[in-house]
Amino acid sequence: MSHPLTCVLTLLELLQPNAGLAGSEPAVPLDTDVRTVRRYVAHLRDLGIPVQAERGRHGGYGRPVTTGCRP
Repeated sequence: MSHPLTCVLTLLELLQPNAGLAGSEPAVPLDTDVRTVRRYVAHLRDLGIPVQAERGRHGGYGRPVTTGCRP
């Protein structure tokens, strides 16, 4: 995957069914590094898509359970 938009949308797809992904887990299917995953998360947030991030050893990324469509 080379196009950034494709990677951002793939990350969104990875976050949908999972309660949480460790910080390095999304990097494998995206064929990138952890720093780039952080940049993609920032792009999703800029688009208004809520993504939770937990720091630390057991941290990672996830989507809030109560996320719904905005009116």
